Amino acid sequence: RNNYRNLSFGLSHQHRPQARTVLAMTNYPIPRREEDRVVYAGVAPQGSDDTSVPRQSAESSEKLLDPPVPIPDPYGWLRDMKRENVEVLDHLKAENEYTQGLIKHLEPLQEKLYNEFLRSIQETDYTVPRPRGDYWYYTRTFEGKSYTQYCRAPKTSDTFQVEWDGSKELPILPGEEVYLDVNV
Repeated sequence: RNNYRNLSFGLSHQHRPQARTVLAMTNYPIPRREEDRVVYAGVAPQGSDDTSVPRQSAESSEKLLDPPVPIPDPYGWLRDMKRENVEVLDHLKAENEYTQGLIKHLEPLQEKLYNEFLRSIQETDYTVPRPRGDYWYYTRTFEGKSYTQYCRAPKTSDTFQVEWDGSKELPILPGEEVYLDVNV
């Protein structure tokens, strides 16, 4: 079975011979459109009590459009801040499966690039300590961990000496405290 179809965009029948055609996968998950859905740009429409969304930033000196202008929003139904709408979640799952199917042949290249990146960086490292109040603040990263560890050490003078051998176990500065480990 052929999974492709011809699509012509935006031209009338009399101009069809000059139309550009594009091959498109028919199994692409196409979301439904709500053609009558709009959002308003400008002042709140008459009778609107929706104060949950600010109409304009406090710093803006620009006048809002009055009367408000309706802007088509056919895919607005996909906006689901709580991530609970089953239809939206199913559509996103279908899009992800479609994308994974398209890029599956790139997995060896992806693995090769990832390993190349890892070879070019020092995974176990730290940032230069910065003074703030009574402490030196810095971050640490560790081989095999995805995220940063935030540390501080008591500031005993305005200068510091780092005697670190590159190991995970040895602190960067004496009295090191981990106040946030994002990996946990």
